[in-house]
Amino acid sequence: MNQTEETKLLEQTEEWNDADEFSRCIEAIEAIPEQERDYLLTVKLSRAYSNLAVLGDHGAHGTDGEVDGDLLRHAIDLLRSVRTQGENDPYWNSRMGYSCLMAYRSAAIAYEYAKRWLALVPDDPAAQKLVRDCEEYLEEEKALELDLKEREEIIRKETPDDVKGGICK
Repeated sequence: MNQTEETKLLEQTEEWNDADEFSRCIEAIEAIPEQERDYLLTVKLSRAYSNLAVLGDHGAHGTDGEVDGDLLRHAIDLLRSVRTQGENDPYWNSRMGYSCLMAYRSAAIAYEYAKRWLALVPDDPAAQKLVRDCEEYLEEEKALELDLKEREEIIRKETPDDVKGGICK
């Protein structure tokens, strides 16, 4: 694939992405043999998989909260395949951050990529928002963990000794 063809494909995939036609992006990029796909095409393919997993074509999952974990893991695997080229790329870090946040339902992993993205482009409002979102999720996770520990302590204190020993009368 020459540079002109790739440029046209990238422009077309942007249009499809904007129209929530992620499957079309995937089909078009995967029509190119894997060994001929460069870094940018691989990252764009990952984005299409991630968006399909979270949003679905034409917003099919946009409001139902369903996420296809297999597609997200595939998106992450694609990004990992170009990690060496992407580690210092804000776009790669943004894709890893968003994909990890949705795939693992934990902000801890995503937070690392979000911070890296923000460090690379400190004025990027989207990077700032992802960092803030991750921090909020982490605070919520911490609060839930503390709440669970407090509840366990109350249950332990209020449980009669005969039940604690496994003898229930």
